[in-house]
Parts: sequence; structure tokens; C-alpha cells
Amino acid sequence: MRVVIAGGGIGGLACAQGLVRAGLDVTVVEPDRELGATGGYKLHLAPPAVRALRALLPPVAFEDLLGASVATRGFALILRDHRGRRLLRAADRSDDLALDVDRITLREVLARGLGDHLLLGRSCTGWRAEDDHVTAVLDDGATIRADVLVIADGAGSHLAEQLAGHPTSYPCGLVGVAGRTRWPDVPAAARALLADEPMLAVGPGGTGLFATEHDPAGRSALRAARFSAATTEPVAIWGLLALEEALPERPSGLDAGQLRARATELLARHRWAGPLVGLLENAELSSVGAFRLNASDPDRLAPWRASRVTALGDAVHAMPPTGGQGAATAVLDARDLVAALSGAARGDATTVVAVHDYESRLRVRAAGPVRESLRPVRWIRAAATPAGRLAVRAGTPLLATAARLLTGWRR
Repeated sequence: MRVVIAGGGIGGLACAQGLVRAGLDVTVVEPDRELGATGGYKLHLAPPAVRALRALLPPVAFEDLLGASVATRGFALILRDHRGRRLLRAADRSDDLALDVDRITLREVLARGLGDHLLLGRSCTGWRAEDDHVTAVLDDGATIRADVLVIADGAGSHLAEQLAGHPTSYPCGLVGVAGRTRWPDVPAAARALLADEPMLAVGPGGTGLFATEHDPAGRSALRAARFSAATTEPVAIWGLLALEEALPERPSGLDAGQLRARATELLARHRWAGPLVGLLENAELSSVGAFRLNASDPDRLAPWRASRVTALGDAVHAMPPTGGQGAATAVLDARDLVAALSGAARGDATTVVAVHDYESRLRVRAAGPVRESLRPVRWIRAAATPAGRLAVRAGTPLLATAARLLTGWRR
């Protein structure tokens, strides 16, 4: 069986690793010439995703992943207001291993050993499906004939739109500006807010800020022998979320210095705490980038009939990063698709039936993470209304006081 994967992101590369291990003929078509040319924000891999990667990756690559990631047990997040006051804590405790890893590192680990299976610097621009095969069309007019085409080129995918007959995701009204700040350059008060657990703060004017400490060199799951993380010193990784109209120019048209200036000015204008503004103000310029937040309709995932063309990751279930589940969900997609196609290669099912079974599982499994990721988006958008601005400025001090009292009572 020959499989073409259009897109070398997290899900596409994880899928390729699993299919290669299963003995299938795989080609990954990826526009980036260097896999490190990607955003460097941090990803959380919950225990099911870690177990999936252990099954998909060669043992050496999985060891490299552990050596370049921060090991955690479960997931926790502190919700704060724009002044840094703690409102509540959400936690999902687990005794199983979870990992925090930056995107550059994870992508490079997932590409290890794929070699000739990677076709870098090329794009898949379309496809033609027949009863017994599918033809992928590349940007230079070349074609690749395959048994299955896997669309894995992210949110806003034109290939997935061709499959569905309409866009598979839509802008959710927010844009993001992300970056990293060396830990010594993070204001002391901001370091105190991030010392224990990641933070999501919601402020007036439709602004939000996610921030977390990341130190894989000092807190990796095991001592790395062959591979080191892209992050080699402690940093704070942050992401500003704002209404689209808060950045009137196209964010992609601004350079890193302009993005950083606009982000800090936006927080200062809405009276965010000085240390949080300083977190962005001191960011490394080379790390600052912008992106538009897209989301899929959780009730209409993979709305097409099964065929020899399918999709995984953000191409089929885009979700904003506010839920911290996008990468993990893409990895689980890869696990399920590898299992389905491997079974078809063994003769357990026809190829199209295997794709049907995979997509049926995806619709059920991915709907929850998409819904959860949209909740903070609604909070941020609500905070931009007149009533929301009043609630944020007047109500959050009361919530913060109540949270402190409740914490003290529990102790």
C-alpha cells in the first residue's frame, strides 16, 4: 500500500512514522525546506498521546522525545485576571506520564529516520480520486499515484475544502501573537506567577494571555544522550490572544519588532499588570510571530463520505490553542489511522472501509477537545463587550479574594 501525506506537521509526521514501521510505502510532501522553520510555542501531550507516540515512533526516537521534553503528571492551569490575581485552578491529575515539549523539538523528533520518505520544499495543490487509486498533484505539476491521500496541512486546508465541498474551519474572531522570553529577562513578579503552573489570564478589551515556564534541559524526563531540545535554557513561552480588530493590519504583514510593540501596547492600554506587559516587552525578537485562530464545528467533523482521501489534525478539526489539546489530538488521529490502514494492508478490511472506520472514530473523539478549546475564546470575546469590561474590572477582584479565602480554608 502506498500512502501520500500532504503536510509534515505533528500529525502528518507521526502518521508517517507509524506507517513506515508497519511496512507501508509513505511519502510526506511538506512545503518547509527546514522542519525547524516553525513556531516555537509549547505543546502539551497528555498520557494517551504519549502512549500513542511510543507505539508510532522507533524506540530510539521515543527516547529522544523523552530526553527533550519536560515530564509532568497530568495537567494544571491557573486562571488569573489581567492584574495577575488568581481566580481558580483547573487540574487533571494523572499518575501516567505526560510531556511538555516545544513544537520545533517535537517536529524534529518526529522526522528522525524518515529520510527519503520526506519530500521537502514541495506542496500538494490538489488531487484526483479514482475507484482504485488517488493521484496527488504537486506545485510543479508532477503527480504521485497512491492508494490513500492523507491531508495533514493544517487549518484552512484547501485540500480538505476540496474533500468537504466547503471550508473545514473558520476564523473564531481572535488572533494570536506568540513568543518566548529568556527566564532571566522575565520580570520577577511574572516569574512568581509562572513558577508552579501555567497561567491563562483574561482581561478587558477582548485580551487574554497564556504563559508558562519551560526548561527541558533542567527538567527532562530522562538524560538526553543523542538529541537536545530546541530550547536549551529556561524560558517563558507566552501567547497573547486578542480580537482581530485589535490588530488592524494583517499580523503576518508586521515584522517581529512591530508585533512585539503592538502586543505590549495593547496590554498596557487595557491596564494589564506591569510584570505581564514586561514579559512580552523583553521577548526574544526571533521568536515572535503571529497567527490567526481557526476552529472547526465540533458537530460537523469530517462531513464527507469515506473514500481513498482522508484528513487528520487541524485540517479536519482545527481548534484554537486555548484548550492545549491540538497536537495531542492530531497524534491520536495518527495512531487510529495507522491502525486502520495497517489492517487494510493485511487484508482485514478494504482500504475505503478502513478509512471509514478511522473517520467514524475521529468524529466522536475529536469533538470534545474542539468544544473545550472554544470556551476560553468565548470568555475573551465576552470580555470585550461593555458588560464584559465592567465585569472584568469590577468582578475579578472579588473572585480573586474569594479564591484566596477558599484556598486558605482548604489548608
